Parts: sequence; C-alpha cells; structure tokens
Amino acid sequence: METKTAVPIFINRRKYEVDERPMTGREILTVAGFAEGYDLLLLQGEGDPSGGQLILADQTVDIKPGLHFRAIPGNRTFGRN
Repeated sequence: METKTAVPIFINRRKYEVDERPMTGREILTVAGFAEGYDLLLLQGEGDPSGGQLILADQTVDIKPGLHFRAIPGNRTFGRN
C-alpha cells in the first residue's frame, strides 16, 4: 500500500499541507478556497521577479515541498481604464 506524504506548499504566501502527488491547477486553487475565474501562477520562490508561470486549470503540477503559487483574479485589468 502506498502512503502519501503531506508536504507544505504556499499559495499567496499562506502555507497549506497537501499530499505529495500530481495536482491540477484547479485542485491547487481549491486548496486555498479560490473558485473558477482565478489564474494560478507557479513562482520560482517567493518574490519571483518574472511574475511566475501560468498554470492552466487542467494542467498538472508535480507537487514538491516548498512550491510557491500566486492566485490572482482572471478578469484583472491592472492599470487599464
């Protein structure tokens, strides 16, 4: 029988414990209580100057301890009127 190990990941700087297994972007957003309509970005550590890599809702991420993600509204219009 395979035993799953809970590992820490960070979403918008908050720590969450999840099983170390592949998860979809949708599943990761759900862990932090975000609904459809949010975009998920995989960061290269907190403070990633690149802004992160977009993870689609059905895209799979191999969960490893210490991954950092950012969830932002998908309908954002930063700086646009």
